Amino acid sequence: MMWKNGEFFCSVPIPKVEGRPLIVYHPAADMNYINSWSIMVENDQPFILFCDELGPRFPDDMPFLENSLRMEYFARLANPLIGGRAYRHPELGYQNMLAMRQKDARTGIKDLPLVDILYVDWLEPFVEDRNKGSYSDIIPKLATHVRDGGLIILDKKHAKTVPEWFAYSQLILSSKKDVCIEHIGRGEWLIPFVDLKGVREVEAEVFRVKNLNEEKKDVNDFLASLIHERRLKPRELMKIKNTLPARWPGHPDKDAWLQRYMDYLDWPEIGEPYLPCPFSNSWSFREYNEWVQSLIDNPEVLRPIPRKERQYHFGIKVTLVNGDITDHLDWLYVEQSSLILRAKILRACLSKWCWLQNNSVDLQPKWDSPLIPKLKWSGQDSTQELTLKLLELAKSDVVATIVHGNGSLKELKKQLRKYNGDVKHLIIFHKDSGDYTD
Repeated sequence: MMWKNGEFFCSVPIPKVEGRPLIVYHPAADMNYINSWSIMVENDQPFILFCDELGPRFPDDMPFLENSLRMEYFARLANPLIGGRAYRHPELGYQNMLAMRQKDARTGIKDLPLVDILYVDWLEPFVEDRNKGSYSDIIPKLATHVRDGGLIILDKKHAKTVPEWFAYSQLILSSKKDVCIEHIGRGEWLIPFVDLKGVREVEAEVFRVKNLNEEKKDVNDFLASLIHERRLKPRELMKIKNTLPARWPGHPDKDAWLQRYMDYLDWPEIGEPYLPCPFSNSWSFREYNEWVQSLIDNPEVLRPIPRKERQYHFGIKVTLVNGDITDHLDWLYVEQSSLILRAKILRACLSKWCWLQNNSVDLQPKWDSPLIPKLKWSGQDSTQELTLKLLELAKSDVVATIVHGNGSLKELKKQLRKYNGDVKHLIIFHKDSGDYTD
């Protein structure tokens, strides 16, 4: 609800958007992101809550965030390309995301497009001059990061501690006079919907922003930096439509957790599971399929990473990609590729896309003998018939690796003539445009 000049309104006028989730930014959130999240849940519309914090409180780090029934609240998703971690609550029934980064909000805010809602409770990071730390010094500058018609929600959590942050005018212009901030009332969220420890009643001053500046970043570009599915082509989305995203590696699934809990009931001395009871998945099957289909139906919102590729058939399908393999891990995951790489580059790939580890092959395991003795990766004296040796190690019918041997198309063709295994598609990445051009 909202109060303005003694008049009562049933709700705060949250902005509406079409074809995408609301983008909400909460800088320097600490644990108060639970309350900005609660407000957006009460709004009951698709949203993304993005937080920058020098010491982020990730919900899957100890102490774990859980509801009153010791259930997991946030299920972890793939890491955003923009940095940090991402989560969603599977029970809301619409697209939602919590994205958190370890980053100074003063620089982090510059990475974002114009946001729909700026939720602030701690203005200290944006105080540029110790003698100028009032509302009129800080808020007009922050408002330049909010789209036309968007809101600034100034949580009164620290109103008694720093009263100068709340000494606002009814109407104020930015220094460039291209942004206008209008106070529209006092918002109150008395009964937070979210069942989490730390959720409180929220009282905040609400401001509407008039912003005549042009958009600084494309919203769909930004969403693609957060969401794996938005970086795929429609035909690639069709491949994953009927397959729910896997749980984060290292997070037990529900069956494993329940088995651990049953063991505890039989042998109490082992102690209760230290992790909260997980969801079966980060999405329901129906909701995920409907959302993916909406992306397929609206390809203009997708931002697939371009690939410069050539295709051949040398007994098996061969795709040569001129580019860095680490830029195309989304695609390799969809293709269910088996990564076969040396240790250093394999670690770089798995640090960006950990789900590829299930089919990955480490040619240089740290504690075991090399899978290919006396491996010589490239050059004229490279390991004989190295391509065939790599294919023998495959864990799926699609193999992804990088240029090896002498980088010769002739030699690649010669080796694959001898291949009679189960691999159907070989993908080779090369950065030098001269590779495989003979």
